Amino acid sequence: MAQKDSLQPLAGAMFAAATGAFSTLAGIGAVAGEPQMESADGSIKVEPDVVATLTRIPSTSVAFVTRFVKADIGAVVALMLGTPGDDAEMDAMQLSIVAETVAQIATAMGEAVANETGASSDGVNSEVVNDAGGFPVPPFTSFTAPISVGDSLKTSVTIDFDGLSLSKMDIKPSAPSAATASSGSTAAADAAAAMAAAMAGPPSTVSPNRQRPAPEGQAAQFAPMQPTGIRPAAPGQSNLDLVHDVPLEISAVLGQTELSLREVVAMVPGSVFELDKLSTEPIDLYVNNILIARGEVVVVDDKFAVKISELNPVVDRI
Repeated sequence: MAQKDSLQPLAGAMFAAATGAFSTLAGIGAVAGEPQMESADGSIKVEPDVVATLTRIPSTSVAFVTRFVKADIGAVVALMLGTPGDDAEMDAMQLSIVAETVAQIATAMGEAVANETGASSDGVNSEVVNDAGGFPVPPFTSFTAPISVGDSLKTSVTIDFDGLSLSKMDIKPSAPSAATASSGSTAAADAAAAMAAAMAGPPSTVSPNRQRPAPEGQAAQFAPMQPTGIRPAAPGQSNLDLVHDVPLEISAVLGQTELSLREVVAMVPGSVFELDKLSTEPIDLYVNNILIARGEVVVVDDKFAVKISELNPVVDRI
């Protein structure tokens, strides 16, 4: 198993990557204190005030857990969205952004591990884990470091390595070079910058103090129709009776569009956004997420219905 003099520089490179991500996401400087190492024989607990990620490095089969304080990440998200000082409980959208934020930070830390150990960083990925059964088995070697984001936000981040992962790593005992630490910070900054750019949306030529007026929606007019009766199975196909009662999920997709995260979180009742189809175009009919037909929307007994105009359509749209 790796010794403390080998693990300490590794942890330093990982926290350098984390602070780089925090700085880019929050738009203000972030610094990390000295990591403190401890060993634990028990399992990692899933606590309500903590959000934990599991990061995998495919090139070495190494995995590690990173634990963040949920409320502090929420404060970083508030800075990202331009709503600092909002102490209200996070809604589903904000929790989703928190999960994506910690996954980006943990992935940057995983890339720092790969760089420090001379492994490939291809395919490094992180995901939020809510069930303790998804974590590696103990014992663990953990590092905790305080992180200051600006002058007001102080938090801490904990990294947990299980013994099997440590045995797979070829860690150099020497202290990390400036280039190595910089590469970890750069990887974190690149990942965070991409996420921040996605939230900001595409550049606009409209004045920042002037909002684009929302398009006016018009009520759709539909002709009354009657449902088509179910036809009996054709001769020779009676064996299909075995699966006729299998439930299938059918979705009628009116259209799609792309919005930036900032536009989505700014939605309020009455907001209008345009789809990628004209009002005269048919809608797509999916069965278990497979496109099987197209048709037009009609009304049957005051309920929406679909009149099929094309079966097994050729996919001509991306």
